[in-house]
Amino acid sequence: MSNQRNRVRALHSADGAIVMDIDRGKLFSLNATGSAIYELLAKGIDDETIVHELTRRFNISVDIAVQDLRDFQKALSAHAVHPQPQPHPRNDR
Repeated sequence: MSNQRNRVRALHSADGAIVMDIDRGKLFSLNATGSAIYELLAKGIDDETIVHELTRRFNISVDIAVQDLRDFQKALSAHAVHPQPQPHPRNDR
């Protein structure tokens, strides 16, 4: 197994996001829902909280939010484009 981590970057806007796999030269376009899920996963948010956030932001049912999250996680695995954990801001002052 390689010690090198894949370099994956994401650029988010109000309309969605572009996810770039720098090492493999691939780009993925995400709609607003996919962008929200990607950002929440990158923050280390658990599935239950993500589902709650999706229902709140997009006014969708829990069943739809659960299915969207599952489908999105399968797509991430299929393309091996997982969000890189974001460092938490520190307040040392």
